[in-house]
Amino acid sequence: MKNPIAKMHTGKGVITIELFPEQAPNTVASFIWAVSEKMYENRLIKRVVPGFVLQPSYCFFDDKRCDYMIQGEFDANGIENNIKMEKWTVAMAGDGEKLAHGCEFFITLSDEAGEKLQGKFAAFGKVIDGFSEVERLENVPLVQVYPEGVGAKIMQPVTDEYMQGITVETFGVEYPQPLIDHWPE
Repeated sequence: MKNPIAKMHTGKGVITIELFPEQAPNTVASFIWAVSEKMYENRLIKRVVPGFVLQPSYCFFDDKRCDYMIQGEFDANGIENNIKMEKWTVAMAGDGEKLAHGCEFFITLSDEAGEKLQGKFAAFGKVIDGFSEVERLENVPLVQVYPEGVGAKIMQPVTDEYMQGITVETFGVEYPQPLIDHWPE
């Protein structure tokens, strides 16, 4: 069986991601479901931390449909995930302990970042093409949105950058709706 292939379209290029349902089945199902529900269409890219992560879907886009949690498919939650977190790994954000956000994904930008994130976030794919577009987004001029020391470092492009949408080729395989842990109050 072929792994699903996702294509993230930006205003200036396409980033191609191979998904790994054997390692993170519910995370992949959640990502594919979010794509089918058009949750990734015309979204402002709100978080870029050079050398660390490109997070095209930060803060669930301030869209309540996207604000849901799933069980984290990662070691810290007692779930084996053999995808090595390294440069170009795609993973779901979350609390790093038990839960993953249902549609807030990121791309690691260095092996060092991957080492810090290993076992704490649900890795579910790898960038396989469009590396120059990831690097372009990593290197756009940025402005810090939140002050230092207040949670995660949040850098946003000075000039708006958009994720126009994502498509997924599943090669005829139907993926179930994700098992959602909870919708926030």
